Amino acid sequence: MANRGDTHPIMGVKDNLHLLTAKLTGAGGTNDLVINEASNRGGGEVTAAEYDGTTGQYALTFRHSYPELKSVLGIEIVGDTAGLQARFLDIDVAAKTATILFEVGATPTVLAATDTAYINLLVRNSGFNT
Repeated sequence: MANRGDTHPIMGVKDNLHLLTAKLTGAGGTNDLVINEASNRGGGEVTAAEYDGTTGQYALTFRHSYPELKSVLGIEIVGDTAGLQARFLDIDVAAKTATILFEVGATPTVLAATDTAYINLLVRNSGFNT
C-alpha cells in the first residue's frame, strides 16, 4: 500500500479508493512531456513522462504503487491539434508504470506544446476484497 500522507476519503462500495490525476503538456517534437504538477505540494501523481523513441508514445512513471487499478476514468485532451486522442497501451499501477499513445485517427502523433492531456485514474490502496 502507498503511504500517501494527507488524503481525503472517496465514497464507494470498496474501501481505500484514490483518485489519481495528472496534467501533462507537450514540449514539442520528441521531448519528454511537461509535468505541470511537478512543483505542487507533493509533486503530483506522475513523476516522469518520457518520450520513448516511438512517435506518439510516452513512458509514464507514477509516484506511488497501488495494488489495484479500478478504472481509467478518462484521458481528455485540451489544445490545438484537431482530432487528437490518447489511450494507454499498458498500465501497471503496482509497478508504477504505464505507456500512453497519442494519435490523430490511426496516426501516432507527438503531443504538441499547445496540447495538454488530463489523466484520471481510480485506484485502490488495498489488496483486500478485490
